[in-house]
Amino acid sequence: MRSRTSLYLAGSLLLAAPAMAQTQCAVPSSPAQTSAPQKTAPLGPQPTDAIQRLVQAGSEILWAEPQHGLQTGVAHGDNQLLVFFTPENHSFIIGGTLIPVPYDRLHELMGKRATDLEVWHGTRGMFVRNGDRFQVVYATPDGQAAIAGTVWDTAGKNITRQQIRYIPGAVPTVRIDVPGGGKAPAGSLSEQIYAGVVGQKGAPEVIMFIDPRCTFSIRAMQLLQPAVDSGKLRLRVVPLSLLDYEDGGASTRYAKAMTSLPADASMVQAWTSGGLSNVLDQPSPEAQSRLDANMAAAKAVSLTGTPTFFWKHHDGSLGRLDGVPPDLNKFLTDVSQ
Repeated sequence: MRSRTSLYLAGSLLLAAPAMAQTQCAVPSSPAQTSAPQKTAPLGPQPTDAIQRLVQAGSEILWAEPQHGLQTGVAHGDNQLLVFFTPENHSFIIGGTLIPVPYDRLHELMGKRATDLEVWHGTRGMFVRNGDRFQVVYATPDGQAAIAGTVWDTAGKNITRQQIRYIPGAVPTVRIDVPGGGKAPAGSLSEQIYAGVVGQKGAPEVIMFIDPRCTFSIRAMQLLQPAVDSGKLRLRVVPLSLLDYEDGGASTRYAKAMTSLPADASMVQAWTSGGLSNVLDQPSPEAQSRLDANMAAAKAVSLTGTPTFFWKHHDGSLGRLDGVPPDLNKFLTDVSQ
């Protein structure tokens, strides 16, 4: 049985994703950051095109003049916005910035810094490096301009993330170490994070970043607990503090209470059973440094909210899910492959 212990980092890509339907407590954004508003979508049939998903998530759409063969719009609400481009059938959206340079000319200028992506829905794209920074750029239908940004399909899936997942350094990569408490190699995420572990040894292991005050983190834990209890899943639960701006600092107090406890099942059980009150006002001397390390690790993997899950596939590729698993059986299948 394979072990799933340490997560290695090889760079990251910051991609702002529109809220197609909220399944996470989001990292607070600065006024300069653009994203679609984080609102819970109403119940009922899911929309069949990308624009309907934006509307369902609570955005209002302001349409502008079409550009280079694409409709142009702004999704806005709650002091946040997303500038996007979409074909007439709304089969996908590209959120980003228009570059008024022909795509082929831009590709020529990038030279060896550009890596071509697989053509998706007839849309060409390239991954561009600039030192230790990088960007994904897509061609407009007429080829006379480019868009630096991110593509989402009608289901809200981040297509860009899928396209770049095998490019070295584009997204975090995972390495698994030997089971049985072996020491994680220097530089690994397992060496950095402080996490509670629940589940049987030998079960598929998933790293789960949570905020103890996040309702979506709680919902995800409740959803996954039966799989943990039945030996189908092993979770490494990493506490963070993201919601102080909402709860007056309670997020940090609860996260420090968790990092005051041993890095085993007792930490997770205290969180899920309401047993953190005993240490809320008297965190351990190590609690803050442990929490700081977890927050640094979250930043390194470009975490956008909680819960966020990471695991490793048999072929060595990274598995990642942002938000509450929408289909438990599919999630368990994915993490076991």
